[in-house]
Amino acid sequence: MDIHPASTYASQVDTASTLEDFITDYGLKMPNSHFALSALADAVLDRAMEHPLGNFGGALSWPVPLSSQAQRSLMENARLYVTEHPNPPPMVTSQGLLEYLNSNQPLSAEALKDPAKALEALLGTARAQGLGHALQTQLNGIATDTSVNDYTLAAMNLFLDPTSIAEPNKTKFAGFDLVQQSHWGKPASTIVDNLSKHLETKRYTTSGMAKVGAYLLLARTAPELLIKDIPANVTYGSPAWVSLSIAAATIEHQAPGKVPNMTFAQVMLEAENAGLQNLAMTQQAQTAALRVWGVVNGVLSETEAGRYNTTDVEKVRSAFNQQARMRVDASSQIEAPIPSRKEIALAKLKERFGENVPFEEKLLTVKQTVQPHAQPLFDPNRAPAGPHSLLDIAMSGLHQYEWESTDDRIVEATRGKSLNLEVKTEFDTQFTAAIDQRKQGLKTAVKQMITQLPLPDREQFEYGKLEFFQNHTYQLGLGFTDRTLAEKNQALLVKITGVDGEKVYEIDFKRGSITAVPNTVLTQEREREANRVFPIESFKPSDTVAAALASGGQASEPRATPNSFASTRTQAIADAFVEHLDIDNNDVVKQAKGTTTFDKQMETEGKLADFFLDLIPLRSAIVNFQNGNHLDGAIDLGMDIFGFVTAGAGKVAKVGAKAAGAASKALKVAKILGTTVISELNPLGGLGDLVEGGAKLIGKGVDKIKGATDSLDLANAMSRDHGPLTYGSFKYGGQTYEADTILSNGQRYAYDPVQMRPYGTPLDDFNPLDAMMPPSPRMEGAIGRPGNARYNPIDRQGRHVPTAPKTDHLPDAEYVTSINGARNDAHFTPSRKAATREKFGREMDAFYQRMASGELPARPTIPEIPKSVTPSQLIEKALDAADGVVFGDVHKDLASFQTLFGNVDTFKQKGVKKLYMEATFYDAQMKLVDDGIGYLGDGITPRFPSFNQLVKKFSDADIEVVPLDHCYLTRHKDERELYKQAMKAEDFVPRLKEFNYYAAQTIRQNSAGEKWIALVGNAHMKTSQGIPGVAELTGSIGVGVFKRTDPGPSLGLRKTNHVPDPAQRLKPDDLPGDLHIFKQEKASPRNSVAA
Repeated sequence: MDIHPASTYASQVDTASTLEDFITDYGLKMPNSHFALSALADAVLDRAMEHPLGNFGGALSWPVPLSSQAQRSLMENARLYVTEHPNPPPMVTSQGLLEYLNSNQPLSAEALKDPAKALEALLGTARAQGLGHALQTQLNGIATDTSVNDYTLAAMNLFLDPTSIAEPNKTKFAGFDLVQQSHWGKPASTIVDNLSKHLETKRYTTSGMAKVGAYLLLARTAPELLIKDIPANVTYGSPAWVSLSIAAATIEHQAPGKVPNMTFAQVMLEAENAGLQNLAMTQQAQTAALRVWGVVNGVLSETEAGRYNTTDVEKVRSAFNQQARMRVDASSQIEAPIPSRKEIALAKLKERFGENVPFEEKLLTVKQTVQPHAQPLFDPNRAPAGPHSLLDIAMSGLHQYEWESTDDRIVEATRGKSLNLEVKTEFDTQFTAAIDQRKQGLKTAVKQMITQLPLPDREQFEYGKLEFFQNHTYQLGLGFTDRTLAEKNQALLVKITGVDGEKVYEIDFKRGSITAVPNTVLTQEREREANRVFPIESFKPSDTVAAALASGGQASEPRATPNSFASTRTQAIADAFVEHLDIDNNDVVKQAKGTTTFDKQMETEGKLADFFLDLIPLRSAIVNFQNGNHLDGAIDLGMDIFGFVTAGAGKVAKVGAKAAGAASKALKVAKILGTTVISELNPLGGLGDLVEGGAKLIGKGVDKIKGATDSLDLANAMSRDHGPLTYGSFKYGGQTYEADTILSNGQRYAYDPVQMRPYGTPLDDFNPLDAMMPPSPRMEGAIGRPGNARYNPIDRQGRHVPTAPKTDHLPDAEYVTSINGARNDAHFTPSRKAATREKFGREMDAFYQRMASGELPARPTIPEIPKSVTPSQLIEKALDAADGVVFGDVHKDLASFQTLFGNVDTFKQKGVKKLYMEATFYDAQMKLVDDGIGYLGDGITPRFPSFNQLVKKFSDADIEVVPLDHCYLTRHKDERELYKQAMKAEDFVPRLKEFNYYAAQTIRQNSAGEKWIALVGNAHMKTSQGIPGVAELTGSIGVGVFKRTDPGPSLGLRKTNHVPDPAQRLKPDDLPGDLHIFKQEKASPRNSVAA
């Protein structure tokens, strides 16, 4: 392929490159499977979002940033350079450094519209390069391919924000406060615009450079404000903003400069994975985000936010979590299922009369009795005419009549049994509960809407005098005064009188917003249209609500920031709004509860569903789902009325939802992305890199990045490029650090193992920590000791005392069975995960010791299979012989998925209640996550069934799908790369031990006495490498599933050759399992959609 002339790819100009060379030259591995190819594509896209200049902080963003003294020196030398290289006449002196760099060849107004591109262009000018060279020389910095730009970028930042040298602050720079009250409840674009105006007004930049200057400052200090396509209702200080800022911080920590090139959707979809990479950094981001949220929402005072100690952190965390749980509950309450009279009736009919009765066939008539010849035209007591079904009778409450039928099935089923099923009573009970839940959800939504408002508006609602008005539509009658309600307007107008005068707001639930409207809406009614009028009418809430509203009144000066969500006034406003909706007395609701005829009941329940759907925001998307227009309704990400970022139908399918068929179900199971509730926080968690002795660890070190097996080769390669590479401690800017360093021209410099280049100014007081001495007898005792001081087990003077990990979260009982699959992020924070894993490991070892001592459950009698049978027949025999069957698969084949998919009816018939699956775990909301099992196959053949199709089919058959992995204990998502290296070093034995133990205990706990099946890799099925398999640990039967490679039907067999050696790893020709299925894989049906 041809290389673009402007590409940074190191290739000769006008020469072509093979794709393989291009991939390997960038340090990437050639993909050898569909999964690896997908991973490579993701990596390429990720790398494309990482800006070559990082976060534009330059030397201020190095792993060891310039010290305050070095920053002052840099500023002085930059001013000197500008003085010695002034603008030539007739050009005037530039206002700032940005203008100076732009003055020789000014960028066009069009170019300045893209701040990132403008900054790139400025750095490419001769002036910028000259300035960078001069600064590097004056500070004696090491020269690299990026160092000149680093010094120039640092100068550009410091000229805009010189106060940061003495007082660095992430929320205050250039005299601008991000957390100022005028920003509360405002979108990100407003804050960015305000910063641009501030820089221009305070003469930090000219008007033309203001946006460029704002971008430069925010890219390093608050990159979340630069994310693209942030929805307008993600406002500063809102719960959604907390989720966004935490996600942005964790992503930016891994790849500085990436976030501003991402969209809101991309950031939120990457949030969970990014948060697991460095839990200490995630906690730091959570603590910072909660501080802002607490101040904005009136949970923390300015004094509490200023000190922000452990008590304050816990106070704001508790308040945030309480609100989050209420909003999560409300998201379900607002869609509480309205009961179906038909479903209730059918259930009761089946309970009383059995299953095999034609309930819906009209086979019954009222037994004829003598009736008077003359009857009134309308007689409410007239007996029902014509044939009816048992369902008609149950639903319409017609049990008081004497019915007869000529159908033997009905005669026999109803003999001696009453037709009074009390369907209406059951329906009314369920209906009332559903309405109550929906009302509670509506109230929480209104509280959330008020909380989202800017502070001045929140103060109006909290402290002002409130009056409510409705604007319904009426139809005039033939008389002068009679009218009927034609259409109810769900929006409610609120007139607020405060110290600043009168203001009118509209609470519009369908739009999910509260907006200020002109005061004239209360005095200028809409003109009459024929016989329809639209009056503005005062609405008086109930006495209880009115009393609560009256308790507000004016606050003392200065006003405290209202805790709007939790205030009594907000609750009263929410109550008033729900009273205004009047859902209890709506005609269609009354009809649904009343005793109407069968046909009218069905019609009414349909209207009832529409009535409530009309209240839900995003109605158009919901209608698309109902009408089968799934592509129109399936948005990838949505922001719901409760401030949650949720996956749309396309994403719901990926987390194992049953279907996107009914919108209410699809929205209810939608996966909430980002932060929902926040686990225990340590206010010093952000300093988690500090070790005993005060040395700050910079990066992970070469050996941690590449793993122990590759570190020596990597270190040698780096030494060839940059000089001897040594890990050690040094002092810089009053702080002691530990990091990789190199020696260049007799000077010691810090080395960045991620960017693979040295940086900065010469280091002082360097002390190598690995000088080829013998290892300490107790390495854990030597951690954090100064210099080359080797641990002495006898000398107690200055002995390092390791900090005891926290254990107060650990249950007394076995950890695995205590958590029952829950992820429990709080148990894997830096201060707790060591104790958690130690308990897990100790209990795992004890478990295997008990098994080896004779506690293995008895194995069932393996059924005889004298000849080949169908897979279904083999499965039936296995489930007849044992409660559980463990299917072992070959990951590169689809045989196992297709076998399970094709035998769901068999499983259901045999009473199977659960399907357990490897490579799946629960997320924080206890929803199923596919962590690799969905990638079964060769990467060439289209996958059928997909993971989602398989889960849906089992769920539809009322067979629960349960994960057999744990995010941290067995998948090690928080330390994935280190775990992979350990697995290779120990021949994957740790994975076998951890998974088999966790899986066996999960199955034992959840399926005692019931039928179950499991799908695992065939190495986990039975004993391998001396580790007992899941089948042996649960007393079940193992069935190996293999792809049939020769022509012929799928078969079930009991093979006795190619039996694996249980002490060794499986070999390619081994056939593990008690029984065996050879599946002829089928191609994907044309009408199948592999979601």
